[in-house]
Amino acid sequence: MKLSLIQYLTALIICIFITAAHAVPASADLSKLLNAVNSMQAGFVQTAYDYHGKATQKSYGRMAMQRPGKFRWDVTKPIPQLIIANQTKLFIYDADLEQLTIRSLNKTAGETPALLLSHDNKTLETNFIVKSTQKNDPSWRWFVLTPKKPDNMFESIQIGFAGNQIREMHLQDNLGNVTVIQFQNIKQNINLSSSLFTFKPSSRVDIIDETRKK
Repeated sequence: MKLSLIQYLTALIICIFITAAHAVPASADLSKLLNAVNSMQAGFVQTAYDYHGKATQKSYGRMAMQRPGKFRWDVTKPIPQLIIANQTKLFIYDADLEQLTIRSLNKTAGETPALLLSHDNKTLETNFIVKSTQKNDPSWRWFVLTPKKPDNMFESIQIGFAGNQIREMHLQDNLGNVTVIQFQNIKQNINLSSSLFTFKPSSRVDIIDETRKK
């Protein structure tokens, strides 16, 4: 079973946070900004645009992250979905289907976009060419990440910072579609409950555990 678009976007965001600690001088500015964030909690608005620039879908939710490798992406509407990463596993819960999928974060290259969540010390420079850029507002800092591997789902990823806070991400796929993620009510370097990064399904939930050996 392949990851959905929203799961892939979440994987990219987790990757950016957990690999920054290993970034090398070419992406030093981005690394410095990301390494300053040990934990983060925020709301988000995610808008998808087609290649004509027309908005096709908008979703809302909350996210939380904590180093090392803990992440929560909670879509509340229009279609609820919860994604949790806790260093070794990825949990994807679809409330409407009452289905939980469990994936390993140690997939090999090319098997799944969840590779970006792996803890194999891959760096930003290993996976991306990182460049800084400038847009209309001079108070913002923008970075453009271009995947080095041609089979990547996305052509480019733009990350925008206002001050020291990550505020937006723009993800363009190979067909010209763009997904814009805007973070709101951001809180950084706060104490987060460990319960945010665990999930205990009810007895009614169908569990697909892809980490079990067949």
